[in-house]
Amino acid sequence: METAKPAWILLQNGLGLILGFLTLLLILRDAGVSSWGIFSTALSIGLVFSFVSDLGINTAHTRMIALGKDRNEFNNALILVKIFLTFIYIGVIFLAIFIWTTALHQKFQSPYVYLSILLLIPYFLGLPYIQANRAFFTGTQEAFKMSLPAIMESITRFASVVLLIHFNIFNFPNAKSGIPEMALLIAVSYTISYVVYAVLSFVVGMPWRFKWPHLETIREYWRYSYHLISVSITKALSANVPQVLVYIALGSFPSGVYATEYRLILMMTGFTMSVTILILPSLTSQLASNGDYGKTMGQSVKYLTFFVTPITVFAIIFSPAILNLWNSALIPFSYSLQLMLIGSWFWTMSIPYWTHFNAVAKTKTTGWLNNLGYLLWIALGVALIPSRLADIHLAGMGVIGAAYAYLISGVVLLIVSRVALFTEVKIPFTFQSIKSAAFSLLLGGVFFYVLHDYTRVSSVIVIGLFLAYSLAYLGLLLISKAITREELWEVLNMLNAKKLAKYAVDEIRKESQ
Repeated sequence: METAKPAWILLQNGLGLILGFLTLLLILRDAGVSSWGIFSTALSIGLVFSFVSDLGINTAHTRMIALGKDRNEFNNALILVKIFLTFIYIGVIFLAIFIWTTALHQKFQSPYVYLSILLLIPYFLGLPYIQANRAFFTGTQEAFKMSLPAIMESITRFASVVLLIHFNIFNFPNAKSGIPEMALLIAVSYTISYVVYAVLSFVVGMPWRFKWPHLETIREYWRYSYHLISVSITKALSANVPQVLVYIALGSFPSGVYATEYRLILMMTGFTMSVTILILPSLTSQLASNGDYGKTMGQSVKYLTFFVTPITVFAIIFSPAILNLWNSALIPFSYSLQLMLIGSWFWTMSIPYWTHFNAVAKTKTTGWLNNLGYLLWIALGVALIPSRLADIHLAGMGVIGAAYAYLISGVVLLIVSRVALFTEVKIPFTFQSIKSAAFSLLLGGVFFYVLHDYTRVSSVIVIGLFLAYSLAYLGLLLISKAITREELWEVLNMLNAKKLAKYAVDEIRKESQ
């Protein structure tokens, strides 16, 4: 695989991790944890229904393009279906609000939840097109065109938060006191950045020659994505229902705590997408060769383990210090963050295994594997988060309960996905991945023993500790030959600025359609 492809995705997600961290830092310090909780609840309410605009179509499109299908024909079909589904999606959001407020006579603790949802409507409108655009460029493996809009979105969101919230350019009353109204400015910042994302996606992804697609093309989509519809539903629900449950059960501050911890998980897993995002098209393109296919799968698992494990272990050890960088009021919730970090490792490591079934068009298997994980996450969240629901007494564990739900479901998904895959595909097994995980834990134990009291430290010290941890980890890998110098050089060569620039220019000049 061209090394510049994962390198550009790595840069995009690395920049997204840094700017996302800084953006959340400003929000939590200047707008407050409660305002962030109100906004996050509003965002989750809209995203709960985002499955309406997906229904498995995004995954289907990636595979169709990777298989070499007529790009112009399938892009026209995708956009036509997306336009139809987007209008339904927005209608469902308003219908849900109407049913909750009018038919059920319910309300949230803060009216700013509703106002934030309204301000986020452009965000929800742009989301389906952005997903379609990324699905196409994932299928073509055009990493720069995929990354550029996302990079600009991260920059725009950070700039919007700096201007609207940190510097308060519109003189919002009592902005520094963390009043609930600040949730509205957070919503505006997210909407502005997503409008930029959608526009740039259109510029980079267009133009193509528009014509009405054939009905058979749309039918082909549905035949492939049929078994993924339930996955898109359960995925959207599992990612957003816990946020809403925490808010309803406990209020805006605990909701803000959960949103902060889950946002860190999303930033970290987004960073690891540099490794995972091209797995589906890579596997799809190598179906004809069993040897290459098994080797590609084995390499994906190996590098994913190398990449994910040390980042996860470090974040677990220094979770109190990381939370303190955002807001000292978050420190008592470090245990729930540690649970979620462990859970994120299991969720991420399952990706190569169930992605295999998408690559070989066995979406029914992918469907039941993912549905098992997502439904278990939802069920455990309902059972563990609130203390009472519909007159039924429940665990009432709050944020801790949400963390346990995420962890347990991730463990189950990884185990079941591995068992399902190994009944079909023989993957070359090595002890390299086990070595990397062992070294991560060994170093983690040493760092924890020496530095576990490092909680209220500056970001510079945290970064320095991470660099020291990373260098020590890399040294152990080289000494033990878990990774060779040639492999290390290949990874470092990915970040060759000259190669990245040349790749970007060549990709922009090349017509995608």
